[in-house]
Amino acid sequence: MKKNIQNTGMEILHEKILEIALDFDIFCKENDITYYLMGGSALGAVRHQGFIPWDDDFDVFMDRDNYLKFIITAKSRLNTSKYYFQEEDTEEWPLFFSKIRMNNTTFIEKDVVGRKMHHGIYIDIMCLNYTFDNKLLRYFQYLIARILSSSALSKKGYITKSKTKKMILVISRFLTFGPLKNILLKMVRVKKPKKSNLIAHFFGRAPFPKTTFPVTFLSTPRYTSFENLLLPVPKEVEKYLVIRYGNKYMELPSKEEKDKYPSHAYIVDTNKSYKNYIHDNT
Repeated sequence: MKKNIQNTGMEILHEKILEIALDFDIFCKENDITYYLMGGSALGAVRHQGFIPWDDDFDVFMDRDNYLKFIITAKSRLNTSKYYFQEEDTEEWPLFFSKIRMNNTTFIEKDVVGRKMHHGIYIDIMCLNYTFDNKLLRYFQYLIARILSSSALSKKGYITKSKTKKMILVISRFLTFGPLKNILLKMVRVKKPKKSNLIAHFFGRAPFPKTTFPVTFLSTPRYTSFENLLLPVPKEVEKYLVIRYGNKYMELPSKEEKDKYPSHAYIVDTNKSYKNYIHDNT
């Protein structure tokens, strides 16, 4: 039986995501890994003291050093009886962020139905990259990240009716063929420029002006209420949210604005493995 997110219940899904978030927080503390709630999860923490009520995902961000440390540590120390580490830039998951997925659950997204991969309920782990004071160099990084993301979406199985988008997907696959992909990735994930104080997330959906902020906004994490947990946000989270969402980030969006961000889910089941819904899977 297929269950969409409406008849499974958003609150029940949120409870499962909170369980992952708690275990993730404990794991990071035990292994001296610094992370922050950002994106919609930071907005939820500040505006709702928890989830945005209609949001069905959970986003954490790390700087490059902590992200690499997390990948290495997760591969060797994650509780694999409960969780699956879905590493970025792999045959299974070609996008440029990683996921922690809960075993024996189901969260199948619309554009990966039938794809051979783990489809458990998850949290997203994103990597922040250093960038340049020079706006032109920064925009160059952003454009390269867009090309890499488009290529990865194509590999993931993204389908569009737009002829323009189809053309972009084809061109991006060509531009990232073979060793070209790693060359381009190094251009995005640069070492910290000596004269720059900026950090950015170029692999998300944010338009260019909303991708970048001073690294000092992060600093020592500030713990804040998120549902029944205390979780870390950037020290200057309010300043970050102004850049990412505008001065009116505390106001609830209109229905039209909400509709721009539809649910990720196609099938959700908090009690059964995705293997019950997709056969011949991993």
